[in-house]
Amino acid sequence: MMKKLLFWSVLPVLLLSQASYPQLGRQTIVQGNKLYEEERYDEAMNKYRDAQVHDPESPIIQFNMSATQYKKKKYEDSLKELEGALTTDDAMMQSQAFYNMGNSLYRLGKLPESIMAYQQALKLNPDDEDAKYNLEFVRRQLKDQSEKQQQNQEQQQQQQQQQQQQNQEQQEEQNPEQEQEQEQQNSEDEQQEEQQQQQQEMQPTEEMSQEDAERILQALKEDEEKMKDARKQKMPGTIRVLKDW
Repeated sequence: MMKKLLFWSVLPVLLLSQASYPQLGRQTIVQGNKLYEEERYDEAMNKYRDAQVHDPESPIIQFNMSATQYKKKKYEDSLKELEGALTTDDAMMQSQAFYNMGNSLYRLGKLPESIMAYQQALKLNPDDEDAKYNLEFVRRQLKDQSEKQQQNQEQQQQQQQQQQQQNQEQQEEQNPEQEQEQEQQNSEDEQQEEQQQQQQEMQPTEEMSQEDAERILQALKEDEEKMKDARKQKMPGTIRVLKDW
């Protein structure tokens, strides 16, 4: 199991050249470092700011202020202070600044940028075992994060597919009922159409029946006249009587 991330502490005042740095500023940095080691970070920050009055652009003061901001979990502020620390010509201090930059970026969740910072630190100091350790640590974190994201995506896709399948099954279960209702509706529509058709047919049929009846009556009258004429023609003549001779 990976251990926690390693972090550089503040830089000791011994790195400063006595010839190029005021004695008062050196003493203030020493006091700030002591407060830092005692985890009195707000007081340490005040001492570093006091020292900065004597040398506003001192990379070592900005490095130590960055380390203090990191301990206060102010990672954005820690990165801003490191920008000044990187202005130094000292390759070792630059390496340590990139190292701490990698830590702050990691805390901010910027894992790819954190990896790049550790790589830059190792370019300046290939023998930095802590930078190697942290680089591998963050790489594994990034890999685990990518795998979890992939698993979450696959799980979401699986849930979506299951939901779609459930919706489809529910729709299929509802379809027979819908089909039955549709068939019943179609049957009712057909019956209604048949009734309407029968009603439409009945009215003309009644009218035709009246016309037929009139024609039949007329025909009967004509037949009756013809029968009368026929009977007249068939009637016998005057009856003869025998005379008594």
